[in-house]
Amino acid sequence: MAGGWSTSPALFADVVEQSIVKRVRIIAMDMLGEVVLRSPVDTGRFRGSHTISIGSPVYSDSGRLDRSGGSTTSAGLSALTGLEPFTQVFIQTNLPYAQKLEDGHSKQAPAGIYRVAFHGVSQAYS
Repeated sequence: MAGGWSTSPALFADVVEQSIVKRVRIIAMDMLGEVVLRSPVDTGRFRGSHTISIGSPVYSDSGRLDRSGGSTTSAGLSALTGLEPFTQVFIQTNLPYAQKLEDGHSKQAPAGIYRVAFHGVSQAYS
């Protein structure tokens, strides 16, 4: 193709969008992993309560008990399979005592959970 495109701009756009989705998925899973790791554990309810959703937050509690964090992480990875480019990803817990834990009311997480996880992940990707 003399003077034309050797690769269609549409194909290039697809590659960029796929790269964005991959990067967002990696960062979201790193964030969830940090949140799960930093979650104080008694019964496993708090560790199991973290949820990933795409496009909008969810306002329910999974009721999952997860002392190890493995099923919470697996559920998060599964939730990200439908990720589209430029879509918001939400990582949250809806337990009524989550704010107290975030404010340091646990000897296992005196500096909080989400803020510490966010700081670490944002530093890793800045």
